[in-house]
Amino acid sequence: MIRSKAFLPTDPCDCEQPDEGLELFDLAANEGDIRRYVAGSIPPHWHRELELFILLGGTAQAEIGGKVFRIETGGGCFINTGVLHSFTAAGGGHCPFRSFVFDAGIVGGMPGSVFDVRYVRPLLAEGPECLVFSRQKDNDPYFIPFEQAFQACREEEPGYELSVRAALSQILLFIGGKGQGTSVKRPAMIREDRVKQMLRWLDLHLGEEVSVGKIARSASVGERECHRLFRQYLRCGPMEYLNRCRVLAAAERLASTNEPVTNIAMQCGFATPSYFSKRFKQLTGCTPREYRTTAQESPAQKGVTESAAGSVCRQNKQPEDNPSG
Repeated sequence: MIRSKAFLPTDPCDCEQPDEGLELFDLAANEGDIRRYVAGSIPPHWHRELELFILLGGTAQAEIGGKVFRIETGGGCFINTGVLHSFTAAGGGHCPFRSFVFDAGIVGGMPGSVFDVRYVRPLLAEGPECLVFSRQKDNDPYFIPFEQAFQACREEEPGYELSVRAALSQILLFIGGKGQGTSVKRPAMIREDRVKQMLRWLDLHLGEEVSVGKIARSASVGERECHRLFRQYLRCGPMEYLNRCRVLAAAERLASTNEPVTNIAMQCGFATPSYFSKRFKQLTGCTPREYRTTAQESPAQKGVTESAAGSVCRQNKQPEDNPSG
């Protein structure tokens, strides 16, 4: 079954939450448009599963493991387990995509099997954080099996899981060969884990008075290192990211309740309604009341109510951190 949505359910650590019903075959096939997400951005998140991604149209900026990549129409990327990443539509027009998010055990089988030991485990433990592919013949071993697997998921004929497993095995074998000689993934995970700790702390304290010092202490780092990590992995400062989290939390309430806008602003940590409206419009392009009207009238927009408060979209980068309001 193909999933199509415009929201991203995550836990307080920004770990993507899988859909129900994937216990036997832990693979999600996704088809959507980056432009449909709030502010045209799939927010920063991570998952324990591997991800394969293809952009069908437009141009997107991918931020993966603290690095920025530009993906053009027809291009794609592989994202390893546990790596923080996001996608933002660049330029105008639609940005349709397809992706697989799947447990490596689909290919590796039982722990200790030859498939697990020789092919999957080395990729998880020592493989690259990500690989980006352009649409050229040398990369056919990535794109052709991807399309075969996606078609199998769409049709779901008897035994389609075997076809999907075979296609994914081809892709991971290709990725393993491509990734040889690249920098290993694990050393960067220490820094990324600190970022995840700070994101979790922010999600739990959105409505409170927050300072950079408090954010830094949540991951046992100094304020300077806190700023550096946010800039590296999230392309903004900690207070700017906090305000974006608060805006998304407010968007969720605007779409799902009839609470007064002023109450929502205060509950989400904004000191004044005017500052809330300013920040909200900077991120979404509309006022809180305009957003509520659109979200409550359109089922597609309503999907944002299911996203976690920490899953924040990023657009309109600001040169300076603003106070939390």
